[in-house]
Amino acid sequence: MRIAATTLMCLSLVMFAGGCNSEAPTTEPQAAQTQVPAKPSFQGIKLKVAALEDPAMAQIAADLIGEWQASTGGEVEIITNSASGAQGEIDPAVDIWLVRGQKLGELIDKDSIEPLGDLNADWTKRPPVFESMVTRYGPDRFGVPLGTRMLVLVYRESTFKSPANIETMKQAGLVFPPRTWDDFDKLVAALKKSAPGVLALPTMADANDHLSLDIFLARATATGKHRDHFSFLFSSETMEPRIAGVPFSDSLIALAALKPPGNLTPSQARAAFRDGQANLLIDYAENASKWARPEEQSKIGVVALPGSLRVFEPDRKAYDKMESVQPSTYLPGGGGYLAVLARGRKKEFLPAAKDLLVYLASDSTAISWAADQRMTLCPTRDAMLAAGFVDPRIAPKVEGGAWGEAVLSQITGENPVVGLRIPQSAEFLAELESAVIAGLGGKPAGAELEIAAKKWKQRVGAFGPQRLKWHYRRSLVRPVTDAKAPPPGQ
Repeated sequence: MRIAATTLMCLSLVMFAGGCNSEAPTTEPQAAQTQVPAKPSFQGIKLKVAALEDPAMAQIAADLIGEWQASTGGEVEIITNSASGAQGEIDPAVDIWLVRGQKLGELIDKDSIEPLGDLNADWTKRPPVFESMVTRYGPDRFGVPLGTRMLVLVYRESTFKSPANIETMKQAGLVFPPRTWDDFDKLVAALKKSAPGVLALPTMADANDHLSLDIFLARATATGKHRDHFSFLFSSETMEPRIAGVPFSDSLIALAALKPPGNLTPSQARAAFRDGQANLLIDYAENASKWARPEEQSKIGVVALPGSLRVFEPDRKAYDKMESVQPSTYLPGGGGYLAVLARGRKKEFLPAAKDLLVYLASDSTAISWAADQRMTLCPTRDAMLAAGFVDPRIAPKVEGGAWGEAVLSQITGENPVVGLRIPQSAEFLAELESAVIAGLGGKPAGAELEIAAKKWKQRVGAFGPQRLKWHYRRSLVRPVTDAKAPPPGQ
């Protein structure tokens, strides 16, 4: 219908311009039309592409590059089993790497990747955070986005439409979905009185799945990322860790209070929700296909995470009241997955390499990145998120429109926090994760976070406080920094 309407409109415009007579208008010949620029030709250029740590990314890319090769004449070799890439090391023979955003600082510290300059990768079609933060390190852009990650609140609709639960929430003065984490805590506590298994909350880690840590960081973002400060996890002036401070300890104490009996890994938490043992789950949005069994009778609803009406001001060490809810705008994994250009490419290779980068993040490949279940990713485009699932068969029991709206509302929220991506970010986060899991397991939250903060101070000192401060400020993008990092160890 849209095509027919467009065609009719075009015909109407032609008739209006030329009149209703069948005779040709007696006008002077028109000037030659502007030539459409020819597609670039990269005949004779061969590029190598590999994935760092995630071979499935390379496997997906291998299925996508045929169109680019056919239209440009360039050749692409996809290295799907890079030994160095699997170990997190850069092979100098590879031109383009597909990486986790969390690795960006480490690659820049080693001078392994190249700034891309003013690269047009359809930035206006994406939430601003990708152009302004996720792909940048300081003022320089180093990558193009392939997919992202975001946490959402998942629930079984029948549970929250039941008269008994509606009455329980009414008596507690609550509505669903909860707007703030304080209301979320009250909701879980109220529903626990009649059904102990309300929330499937992971308290352990799976290999390569850090859901417990990311839930903690998302919650802490809502209360700990003050709108008037650049930084979140460290002081951007002193590199003093903030993770032992009040908003973090408060968040961990509150999460521990929600924990049901027993310990769950992330996969076990999803299974508990899927099997009906719990009716609430916090999970990565890209895991939607894991939330329901085929025989599930109830629709699975999705909403954005709660936010906060108070936020901690670190200089005064006090909470400020907010006029509106501050959302949990935390992007795990350093913002998702990027394609980056290796340093030291021959000059004649650069135009082809940059063109391929733009292609890998283009409209023509976006659907494939989002639909391929070998590597689950959320789209980085507004229209795709607004439309819900690229393929409804991915999660037929899940409300696709609500899913996309939940992701989009958080990813476009004010004051976003992109997950840590400085050098040694994996080690920093592993130390914090140990504290979080210990706190969820019943140990004193404040003491465990103090232990992690002490390890962070030692790590900062060993790396070089000034150099790591430069990296941290560059990773936040907006604070002013020198163009060149201080020497190693300084």
